[in-house]
Amino acid sequence: MRQRAIFFLILLTLANKTFCQVSKDSTWSSFLDQVVVTAQFTPTETRETVNSVRVLNRKTIEQRGVLNLQELLQAEPNLRISQDPILGSELSINGLKGENLKILIDGVPVVGRLNGNVDAGQIPLSSIQKVEIIEGAQSLLYGSEASGGVINLITKKSQLHTVNAEIHGQFENNGFRNLSVMAGFAKRGWTGQLTGNIQDFVPQPDTSMGRDQTWNPKRQQSARAMVRFQPNTKTDVRMTANVLTETVDNLGDIRRPVFKPYAFDDYYLTERWDIQLYSDRWTDNRDLIQTTLGWNHFGRTKRSYRYDVDTDQNTLLPGLQDTSSAEGVMARLTYARDRAGKPVSFIVGLENYFELATGTRLYDSLSPIPNRAMTNDVGLFASGKVKYQNWVGQAGARYTQNLRYGSALVPSAWLKWQSSLPLQARFSWAYGFRSPSVKELFFSFIDINHYVIGNANLQPEKSVNLRAELTYEAVRTSPFQFTVIASGFYNQVNDRIILTALGPVHYEYRNVEKWNTTGGNVRLQFSWNEFIRIQSDVTYTGFHNAMPDVIQADYLWSPDVTNEMNISWGEGIWNWNIWHKRTGRTPYFYNQDGRTLQGLNDAWNMLNTSLTVRLFKQKVRLNAGVKNILNVRQLQANNANGIHIEASNQQNLHWGRTFFTGITWTI
Repeated sequence: MRQRAIFFLILLTLANKTFCQVSKDSTWSSFLDQVVVTAQFTPTETRETVNSVRVLNRKTIEQRGVLNLQELLQAEPNLRISQDPILGSELSINGLKGENLKILIDGVPVVGRLNGNVDAGQIPLSSIQKVEIIEGAQSLLYGSEASGGVINLITKKSQLHTVNAEIHGQFENNGFRNLSVMAGFAKRGWTGQLTGNIQDFVPQPDTSMGRDQTWNPKRQQSARAMVRFQPNTKTDVRMTANVLTETVDNLGDIRRPVFKPYAFDDYYLTERWDIQLYSDRWTDNRDLIQTTLGWNHFGRTKRSYRYDVDTDQNTLLPGLQDTSSAEGVMARLTYARDRAGKPVSFIVGLENYFELATGTRLYDSLSPIPNRAMTNDVGLFASGKVKYQNWVGQAGARYTQNLRYGSALVPSAWLKWQSSLPLQARFSWAYGFRSPSVKELFFSFIDINHYVIGNANLQPEKSVNLRAELTYEAVRTSPFQFTVIASGFYNQVNDRIILTALGPVHYEYRNVEKWNTTGGNVRLQFSWNEFIRIQSDVTYTGFHNAMPDVIQADYLWSPDVTNEMNISWGEGIWNWNIWHKRTGRTPYFYNQDGRTLQGLNDAWNMLNTSLTVRLFKQKVRLNAGVKNILNVRQLQANNANGIHIEASNQQNLHWGRTFFTGITWTI
């Protein structure tokens, strides 16, 4: 408690020392939102990209009242999120699990996956300017784990005034508390920013009324520092550092309550550190040279205790402790030419990514140091783009040399057509690959209740992705706009890696034959100036597993429906946002009597709403709303395919209906 109190005082002191107002210049924000950087040669206007990029800007983040990446992505079509009380969130995109989705912060991969996923709940949005989402294989530019898509979080790097600061607090009746503080200084080409964030989640007791609750108490502390130097318009050098700590308390129920009562408690501590150094240099010919150096650290420690109720003391349980960590080092250099009015452009790049993992449950027979394993990818990539009249074609390939698997060549191609009418079409064909993770290769967890092992003979996943998109601006006469976007996709993953059940508690990672997903999406967008914006998406995704011993239909189809409406009035002083998402039935696999079977989870709905008002010349922003209005909590499911099996066969979705209120003060 003392450390947290000191952390609070530091954040408040930083804010109180800052006295100048942050400008809410809408023109500046609009300009930033129209330019994207993910998977582009150089920063490119959204309509000019050959691949479709979805942008969630700062305004969207604030209007929805969301505080981390998990909450933000819950409302997005083609993305599905599930939650685990201990492991955190799990993401999937276009029917592919989170192992195939790469999450970046300013282009640097986030390390530290649990059960194959990066916990999006551990990525706060207090310092994020916008989020760029690209569906489909992006292995050409981003290598392994990008065969399903890429999510790139772009941090705040600029400010319009010399000094600015902001304090934000949000409170929810389910026990969630958040406080964040930002302070910035800019002068003579130098910009410095510091952001701090504290989140506490102490959930309300559920119906069990015991110590062992469905959702566990969770506490987060994070901070970000950024220094930027721009001596001229051609040079930009930035250095950022981020740190996050999270603790999760998993308390057990009291045993033998009459005589010397006790309980078994687990405590999980997660630490994330990352440091990045960026350099952008424009030549006299307007070519762009980019250099990125990044170091990430992820550590997770489990401590198990026997808690004596009468004496209020904890005793460490020998043999039940676990410590694991991962460190990633990335070095990337690219040279790009994409000049306005020129028909030919290109990018060439060299990237090296090294990852080292340590843990008490890792066993690599080739490693000279026990409980330690490593992997390294060296990638050389090149891509060219040609413009001819209304057509833009782009193609390229990535050559990868892996420490364990030799080499791989990954080609990709894109095509864009812009007619004289307000009609635009995009097509893509891309290969992807995913190297097995260290856990999938070398994990070893064997005790009386578990027999889960990795497989050092795993082969990389190889995939192909096809995607097409058609955009038609049916109405674009001021003040109205109405746009229809139709898209379709197909994914085929060969040698897919899954955790296979071989017995009641016996699991092993194996390559299965094929995993196919296909589907389509129709999006309708309507806006009337800044007064009203409406967006609706209908998505159908088909899942097919080609394993010969799986009993299933040809394709299992799952519909998703997403709706969002945003109304602003009073020159932007008032804003009302409401969004709804229906997640269709989802296939899963489980083991029964030695056979692999496939079942379906039921569909469910999430409905959120929020109201925002800006006061005192927009220096104060107030938010209030309701999350999970329909109070959806659990689904009935046969989850016997997981390592941890719930006796009730319930899949936990959410902690229930939540009322929240927030205040932001711009000083």
